[in-house]
Amino acid sequence: MDTSIDQYQYVIAWFVYVVAGLVFCICFWKLTADLKHTGWRDLARGALLVMIYTPWFSDETHEHLAPALVVIFMDFLLGGSGTGLAASLGLLVMAGLMLAALLARRMLRRRRESS
Repeated sequence: MDTSIDQYQYVIAWFVYVVAGLVFCICFWKLTADLKHTGWRDLARGALLVMIYTPWFSDETHEHLAPALVVIFMDFLLGGSGTGLAASLGLLVMAGLMLAALLARRMLRRRRESS
């Protein structure tokens, strides 16, 4: 039994993380449902998704992935291997893509409403 847990602990850890993130996102969706302005609501939800679900390499060998926010905090707290800076750039790129997607969605919605 112990050998199977040791063999799959990376997959089990990611499964637990994804399920916990999903529960947190569902709670956050219910909390932000009362926001009247759809732009702010979508921005808050998108920022949460980017922060929770953006993965990055946790070590120099690029063998294992971890949430980018965790990599940034661990690099900051333990003194850097350089992965924290790369993870923050990855997080920044994902935030930019999220903003571009929200902007495109907003423009398409306005175009559809005006026609």
